Amino acid sequence: MFLFVFVLTVLPVFAGGQSYYCYSPDDIIQIRKSAQTSWGRKILDRIKTDIAERRSHDLTVPVVEGGHIHHYYCDKDGQRLTFDWDKPHAHYCSACKTTYTHVNRFDWAWIYMVHRKNQEYLQACMYAYMATGDLLYVNYIKDMLLDYASKYAAYKEYNAARVISDKHSGKAFAQSLDEATWATYALPSYTVIKKYLTQEEIGKIESGLLRPCAELLLNRPAGANWQMWHNSGLAVLGVALENDSIIDVAMNDPVRGYYALMKKHLKPDGWIDEGSPNYHYFPLQALIHTADVMRCRGINLYNEDMRKMFVAPIKGTYPDLSYPAHSDGWYGASVLSELPIHELAFARLKDPVIETVLEHAYGMTDRTAYESLLTGQDIKPVKEPMIQPSYCYPQSGFLCLRSGAVSSVLKFGGQGIGHGHPDKLSITIHNGEKELISDFGTCAYGLKLYLDWYRNSLPHNMVTVDYKDQNRKALGKLISYEATPNGGRAEAECTTAYSGVRMLRKMNLEGNILDDTFDCASDSVHVYEYVLLFNEKPVFKAGKGQSVVLDESKVHSRIKNVKKYKVGKKVSFKTPSGDLLLKLSEAPVKELLVGEAPGIPALKLAEEGTGAQLCYPVIVRLQGSKNMRISARWTIFNANTNK
Repeated sequence: MFLFVFVLTVLPVFAGGQSYYCYSPDDIIQIRKSAQTSWGRKILDRIKTDIAERRSHDLTVPVVEGGHIHHYYCDKDGQRLTFDWDKPHAHYCSACKTTYTHVNRFDWAWIYMVHRKNQEYLQACMYAYMATGDLLYVNYIKDMLLDYASKYAAYKEYNAARVISDKHSGKAFAQSLDEATWATYALPSYTVIKKYLTQEEIGKIESGLLRPCAELLLNRPAGANWQMWHNSGLAVLGVALENDSIIDVAMNDPVRGYYALMKKHLKPDGWIDEGSPNYHYFPLQALIHTADVMRCRGINLYNEDMRKMFVAPIKGTYPDLSYPAHSDGWYGASVLSELPIHELAFARLKDPVIETVLEHAYGMTDRTAYESLLTGQDIKPVKEPMIQPSYCYPQSGFLCLRSGAVSSVLKFGGQGIGHGHPDKLSITIHNGEKELISDFGTCAYGLKLYLDWYRNSLPHNMVTVDYKDQNRKALGKLISYEATPNGGRAEAECTTAYSGVRMLRKMNLEGNILDDTFDCASDSVHVYEYVLLFNEKPVFKAGKGQSVVLDESKVHSRIKNVKKYKVGKKVSFKTPSGDLLLKLSEAPVKELLVGEAPGIPALKLAEEGTGAQLCYPVIVRLQGSKNMRISARWTIFNANTNK
């Protein structure tokens, strides 16, 4: 077992550092100046409102360990349960109107939520103090940290299965990952107020909370985004404890340190290699907070790699600044949900591309991120969609064809480490306002739908073979790509998704017309299923349908109310957002299957909702042939095109 012996001696390895802080004196001066502007006062008012809301509830730190947030979702419809401060043992689902009482995993997840709200409270109090100098907020932070220090060491080290373990487990939370995120956001508050504490108070907080948390993270070796967060938490703890030994592990461990992980996981095109926008921005939060904390030790991580990790993904957004939900990415991933770190990046890098995306973001939402106060700059909203040219990420394995507001994304590579889906040569289409066909990403990992539906090949807009998933290690290859003045064209293949089958997809976008051809070739006879997942119910003419039950796999069985139709060489579909004409190659058996299935999942953070939305799968099934070709012509509508 990996074991780190906790070292109190400060190693002289960061000679360039002058002090230990998470926010420099200049930062605090800037925050205070910004808080006196018209735009900054609005943010400060929001901070004060957040603090007042938290203080209207019990401030006592829980005595019981928290659970796993992925267990705080309704089993029936995937909706996140509604957190109620007054009901730790009663959990309401807004979708099905069920109240679950005394369900252990929900009760433990409720405690998780309390710890998260305490994290937000500590961060809000920290910014309120830096913005105003009011010592009232120092006392708020001190009281809560002392309460944590009196209880934290006694927490058992449970994992997500509520089993005591030294692998992946946390203390306040069920995962060391969550422990690290909490430390990253909550514990800079200690460094900000430390000068006001007595030696006795410092001793209690450091021995009761900071050191046990550091010991936990030092003894939880991990990889990829988990270890990036562990390092971020350790960086904060190292600074808080003024211990360069801890910082040295976080930065320089040859396998798990910051530099080693960047070398291993950052792609040349700017994406972290976990296969989705969601799993780019999640570890990027850790990386930028590590960079921010390390400034005090003379370590500059605000370099070209950091700039690239912010600027490059911006070139991959839809016009509304959202992304396709690739792999285990939650649906709704967007620059809008990552504004705090974009504000922090703009404050440190002053990059014009980041400024531009912030301008467009604030044309759609209010500027409320606390980190905005660090910028010292008013951002003028731009209310127009962010229109960009076509763009390709060859190393990360996807590309965006664009014409005005119309976009189509082709995913041909990217395994996503443990978060990847078997989805090579899948596409999405966006009309500038919404997706016509989607990659739905994931629901909560604790739900049965995750393994039975979303994580498989069938719920992706592509071709499956013989009712099976693609080989999960398969990678496609980009054959050609060209951006054009009014769109773009691309061609990609995959020869490893199914043994003995070569798959080829060609796309050409011009204006609001997308031509998309999918070919499969093999020396053997197969069943090919060409799948499209509509968000709007398509209208089509195909004669009289026959009601059938799909039982070819557990994934097929998730499609309900299925009707089967016989089809010829062509079939056309209409939706409010676009028309589609399909041309089909010959096969001994050709069938059109249309039904209903789980579509856009309940959003990760939304406590009010209707659960997973329906999608409308259209499956063209060709049986008895070695080869297959389906050509699609999409006419895509939006507010700027004629229907």
